[in-house]
Amino acid sequence: MYYAHQTSLPLIILTLIISSTNTRAAETGSSHNLFYLEKLNNKSFFVGRANLVTRDGFSDTFFGYVDGNYRHSLSGPWAIEMGYRHAFLELGNDWREEYRPMLGLYWRGKLGQGKLSNRHRLEWRYFEGNAQDRVRYRNESVWTSTNTITDFQLTPFIEEEFFYDVTNSELNSNWLTFGISKFWSKDLKWKLGYRLQSQKFDGKWENRHVLVTGISIFSFD
Repeated sequence: MYYAHQTSLPLIILTLIISSTNTRAAETGSSHNLFYLEKLNNKSFFVGRANLVTRDGFSDTFFGYVDGNYRHSLSGPWAIEMGYRHAFLELGNDWREEYRPMLGLYWRGKLGQGKLSNRHRLEWRYFEGNAQDRVRYRNESVWTSTNTITDFQLTPFIEEEFFYDVTNSELNSNWLTFGISKFWSKDLKWKLGYRLQSQKFDGKWENRHVLVTGISIFSFD
């Protein structure tokens, strides 16, 4: 279900370029995620996600979304996914809604002592109010170790995702995440990580230090 070879080197170079640019003072925040995967048949799945994001540490919840998606396995390691995400962003004292149809292509395989996955996603972003509608491309690579660490049997992972604004022809965001995960049961998994979240504002890169948490629920019966 994913794509990966030939992506590792460009992503490393991209991260080095961003980390070497002039940045503003770093902020802090958190991102809390819920993932649900239900098997419909041998090739089809329902995928649901929800997210809440804070800034100023944990004091201000300013963004969130929920989505629903249909995923279909293709031949070999590939899969496609189509769905819709409804997002909310706090602007001043009001919340602006965003309507976001999405289309994704997935690949997954192996790299070294781990599993490597890659996702290509196109998002059509329609905003409430006078904001300009946009199209965005996102590419996410995730490496998950096949080995566990500590007596708690924790699994290390690394995630790298960059965002390209197709409307303005601009690379404007990059997320680099390190963390650990663990299956409590075959149906339930949690993760905990740190994310260096870099975003371009007015031609300059601004960094945020983000605590990442997640719960994944799987239904294959």
